[in-house]
Amino acid sequence: MKKRLRYFLLAEVHLKFIEFIEANNIHLPLDNTSQNMTKICCRIQRVILIGSLLLLLVLFSACHHHPQGRHRTKAQPPLVEQQLLSTVKNAETLGQGNPLLLSSLYSLADYYHDRKEYDKAAAQYERALHIKEEMSGPDHPDVAAILQRYARLLQEANRPTEAANLSARADAILAHSSAPSVSQ
Repeated sequence: MKKRLRYFLLAEVHLKFIEFIEANNIHLPLDNTSQNMTKICCRIQRVILIGSLLLLLVLFSACHHHPQGRHRTKAQPPLVEQQLLSTVKNAETLGQGNPLLLSSLYSLADYYHDRKEYDKAAAQYERALHIKEEMSGPDHPDVAAILQRYARLLQEANRPTEAANLSARADAILAHSSAPSVSQ
């Protein structure tokens, strides 16, 4: 029950956040050159503040619409899934490189994983992996994090060979990224 409510609230926050970004025409640059870092940090701080306020708004409206407060009826799985799918669809409008899309895909994958719908969860991890590889390259540590989550899913789905392959790739990326660079 708590997990379903968490997914439902997370989807609501994502939707409100996406609506706010679209309504205010906010664009977060995807490059991280030193001249843009100050602008990016200021925008991220504003986005985090706004996201926090939106979360409070969603929590308040959830309590307001349900007089029993935290004892409200639990969100039905199809409604939660529908909300998460809608969040992914809305995040797609912001572009493939947008962090909200990756976050939405993770949430949907985690939801399916918790429900033991391994094929659906795997599809979301594969999609997130493809997007992250395109954004950051195949040897980025964030790619390794996705690989590790995906490998855990495959292990639970009784696909140990695939899980081992993904874990090995993640370990290689992390070993390479933590190795000291030698300049000549």
